Amino acid sequence: MALVDGSNVTISHLGLVAGVYDSLGIGDLIDELIPKKRHHIVSHGTAVKALLLNSLGFVERRLYIMPDYFDDIATERLLGQGIHPEHLNESLFGETLDAIARFNPTKLFTAISLTMMKKLASEPPVKPQESPRLHHDTSSFKVTGEYDSDFGTRLIQIVRGHSKDHRNDLNQFAMTLVTNQHGIPVFMEPLSGNASDKKSLLRSIQAVRNNLVTDQRIYHIADSAFYTKLNLQTLGTQCYWISHVPNTIKEAKTLIHQEGITWQPCTDERYHSYELTSEYAGIPQKWVLYHSRDQQTRSEKKFTSRIEKQRKNDETALKKIFAHEYACETDARAELERWFGKHHRYLPFNIQITSKNHRANGKKGRPKNGEELKEVFLISCKLMFNDEEVRREKERLGRFILATNDCEIDPDTLLDWYKEQGAVERGFRFLKDNSFHISEIFLKNPNRIAAVSMLMVLSLMVYTVTQWQIREILREQKTTVRDVKKQTAKPTTKRIYHLFRRVRQIEEVTDTGFKCRILNYTDELQDITRLFGSGVEKYYA
Repeated sequence: MALVDGSNVTISHLGLVAGVYDSLGIGDLIDELIPKKRHHIVSHGTAVKALLLNSLGFVERRLYIMPDYFDDIATERLLGQGIHPEHLNESLFGETLDAIARFNPTKLFTAISLTMMKKLASEPPVKPQESPRLHHDTSSFKVTGEYDSDFGTRLIQIVRGHSKDHRNDLNQFAMTLVTNQHGIPVFMEPLSGNASDKKSLLRSIQAVRNNLVTDQRIYHIADSAFYTKLNLQTLGTQCYWISHVPNTIKEAKTLIHQEGITWQPCTDERYHSYELTSEYAGIPQKWVLYHSRDQQTRSEKKFTSRIEKQRKNDETALKKIFAHEYACETDARAELERWFGKHHRYLPFNIQITSKNHRANGKKGRPKNGEELKEVFLISCKLMFNDEEVRREKERLGRFILATNDCEIDPDTLLDWYKEQGAVERGFRFLKDNSFHISEIFLKNPNRIAAVSMLMVLSLMVYTVTQWQIREILREQKTTVRDVKKQTAKPTTKRIYHLFRRVRQIEEVTDTGFKCRILNYTDELQDITRLFGSGVEKYYA
C-alpha cells in the first residue's frame, strides 16, 4: 500500500497531553470566558492547547516557527478536524496572548484551577483524599530582547531587580506560584520585576482564601519571607499557616543560641525537636526548634573555610588596636578585652605589652636634655580559635525554627508538611526549563509576557496532574509501569512521555480509499492509556 505524502507524523506523548488537557475542561472554559466573536478555524482554547503541546513537547523550538514545528505533528488528531499546521501561526498565537492579557491571566488561571479541582474531586479515575496544604513561593524570570515598555495599560512592569538567578544585569518579571502538596499549581500571579516577596506572599494567601471555598482545613505554607509582623497581624486567625522563622528576629536568634535544650527525637532519626509557644506579633503560635544532623554535616564543610577566611579579616581588624597608643597598660588590656568580648570565637595568646616614650609637646625629633617625655603603651597578641565556642557554632548550624498558628500540630507532622515546600520549588525549576524559550516577537509588551507566564503554569498543571493521576491509579490497582531499569509505582511524567516517543501516525492508500494506522503503539502503551481512560485513549485509537 502506498503512503499518502506527508502523512507520516508524530503523536508520541502528545496524546497524553491533549487528553489530560481535555479532561480538565481547560479548552472549553477558555472558549467560554474569552470566546472569538467572528468566524474562525482555531478558537482561543484550541490555540492554548497547541501552545501546551509545544511547551510540553520537550524540543528546542521557538514560537515564531510554530507552523514548522507542527509539520511533523498529527494536528487534526490532536487539535481537531480541519486544523492544519498553516493555521498555527504567529498571528493566531499573538491574538490569543492579547485576549488572555485583556481578560487578566491570574483571573483566567484561577477559573481554570477551580474547575480542575472540582473535576479531580468528582470524576474518575481517582479522588483526592487529603486535606490540602498549599505552598506559596515567588521567583524571578529574566527577559532578553526588546519590548514596548509604554504599551497601554500594563499588567506588570519589566524592570531590573533582585534576581534569584543572580542576573541583576537583565530585565525581569516575577511570579507568585501556589501549589498543593503534590506540586499541582492552584494559583499564579505575574508580578513586576521589583515586587516585594513579603507583600506578594501575603497577597497570594489572601487571594487563594477568597477563591477557594471549602469545608476542609487548609494550611498555607511559605518560607521565611512571609514571616513578618505585618503579615501575621494581617492574617490573624483567619487561616492556618506554617512558616520558617527567620534567624534575624531577636527571639529566634536567642532560641537558636540557647544551651541546655532537652531535645526530643523525631520519627525521622536525622532530626530532633524542641517545642515552645510564642506570642510573636501578638499572634498565639507554636514554635518548634529542630536540629538536623544532615544539615549540620553539610554546613560544616563550608563553615570551616568560612571561619578561616573570617579569622584573616579579624586579624587585619585587630591591627588597628595594635597600632593604637594607650596611656597605660590597663587601658591597653581593657581595649583588647572589649574586642574579645565581642568575638567569642577566639582566645588571645602570646599577649605582649611594650612601651615607648614620646615628647610631651607632640613634636617630632630628638628630645632636648631634660625635656619632659610621655610614656605610651602598645599591645599585641595572636588569635586562636575558642574550641568550645566553635563547637557550639557548629551545633547551631543544624538548627532552624518552624512556626504555625495551629498549636495542636505535632513536630513530626509540622516538619513533614514544611518539607513539602520542595513541591513549589520544583515547579519553578520546571518553569525555568529551556522548553520555555519564547520568541521575542511574542514578548513585545509586558502584557504578553504576563499571558505567557500563565501558559507556562498551565503547562505545569497538565504535567503534574498527569503524574499525580497515574501514581494514584497504580497505587490503587497495586500495579507498576516500566522505569529505566525496573518496574515502578511512582513514575515521573517525563518518563511516561519518554515511553511514547516512537508513536506515529501514517495514512495509506487502499483499494477502498484511505486508511489511518498508528505505529509503535505497543501493548505496554495501551495499558498506560487505559489507566487514564477514554479521554486519552481516543487520541491513539
